[in-house]
Amino acid sequence: MGFRDQAEKLEGEKVRVDTVNGSYVGRLVDVKSSTLILRDSEGRRTIIRDSEIIAVIGIKDHHK
Repeated sequence: MGFRDQAEKLEGEKVRVDTVNGSYVGRLVDVKSSTLILRDSEGRRTIIRDSEIIAVIGIKDHHK
């Protein structure tokens, strides 16, 4: 199973994305062919190219 398939399973969930430039935390809004789109707690979008991604980790949201 490819990286994109794995990331699509986490779509809509709160995740931490580790990249070569640092870490980002937010809700995984969309998985495109070459990017991930996160929305942080303040509503801002972060677009991350898949060539920069090291890991995508799901975070348990205890406030659901």
